Amino acid sequence: MDNPLLLIIIIPVSLILGLVFVGDISKTVYTCPKCGKRFRAKWYKYLLSGHYGKGKVLKCPKCKTRQLCVVSYDQKL
Repeated sequence: MDNPLLLIIIIPVSLILGLVFVGDISKTVYTCPKCGKRFRAKWYKYLLSGHYGKGKVLKCPKCKTRQLCVVSYDQKL
């Protein structure tokens, strides 16, 4: 890139958006369809898992099965 001012703007904006995104991930609660366990996914597992509609394919920490876990709108654990 020829314009260093553009980099000065892009890098901080990217970092701020990344922090907001990770903060949002840490608040989302998922429910295992097999055992009913409610849990939060780690940010790296969230990013690497498949997304289908209103859920993600995650591994349940209780029953250890990898299934489509739905988002729980009641955020209390």
